[in-house]
Amino acid sequence: MELADRTASTLGIRLAILVGFIIVLLMPTAGVPQDEPMAEIVAALQTRVDGLSNKVHLERGRNIYFQACAPCHGIRGDGNGPAAKGFDPAPRNLRRGVYKFRTTISGALPIDEDLEHTVREGMPGTEMPRWKDVLSEYDIKAVVQYIKTFSPQFEDPYSLPQSEDILEFPDDRPFESSLASIAAGRQLYVEQECDACHGENGDGNGPKADELVDDWDVPIRPGDLTRSYFAGGKQDQDIYRVFTTALNGTPMPAFDDLTDEQRWQLVDYVQSLEQKKGFLYWLFRENPNQVRHPEPD
Repeated sequence: MELADRTASTLGIRLAILVGFIIVLLMPTAGVPQDEPMAEIVAALQTRVDGLSNKVHLERGRNIYFQACAPCHGIRGDGNGPAAKGFDPAPRNLRRGVYKFRTTISGALPIDEDLEHTVREGMPGTEMPRWKDVLSEYDIKAVVQYIKTFSPQFEDPYSLPQSEDILEFPDDRPFESSLASIAAGRQLYVEQECDACHGENGDGNGPKADELVDDWDVPIRPGDLTRSYFAGGKQDQDIYRVFTTALNGTPMPAFDDLTDEQRWQLVDYVQSLEQKKGFLYWLFRENPNQVRHPEPD
């Protein structure tokens, strides 16, 4: 792809976000235009909201969602909003109830605090912004409650995380990073076959990278570990959490067979892979990760 084409593509995406956001801001805060079949969709969501407790809280969350979230995630929560075309990665399909970044065991739903953290802090390297600079804590909690209405799993008491499914993570790591821990992490990286997907140098171009698909058979690329940011956070604790919980919906597993010490060593090695590259490199770098979620069932 020529530099000019990549520049135009990047500017086009940013323009699409702006246009989509303006479109939704112009909608009435109480809902969306009642044309078919959108009226049926909104009516169905409203029925579910009416059946839940704390209706005022949910109504506030709905208004915020239509204004701030729908341009990307869509009125239906399916990740196909008017501004989402060309996003890399595509906006989350909220109807599936599958979330990557959690403090719960692999395969479990997130708890409210997990969803609030994502809304509050955003996802670096994606189009998901940090909303704590715009929304109050009350509004963040309200929009999370509305987001949960898109997936019936959050209404099923048997699907909700139980106390034993919620993991506790330390605020401080048990030992400082060192050349020895990085070397031990490098060995684990090879033994666990992380290089098969993420590549020998961590750039996401391993021999199996082109074969990976998510849980819906959509092609997915492994993360580029040389970046200075990760969607789920770049602090040591953020990476440790991913090694412990896995990334639901993706081939990234939990490393349940590793000890805490080994997971921290792997954290140290992953952190050592970061490469300091200029803004223009990341802006114009061709990225094969761009995928779209299929239409919901």
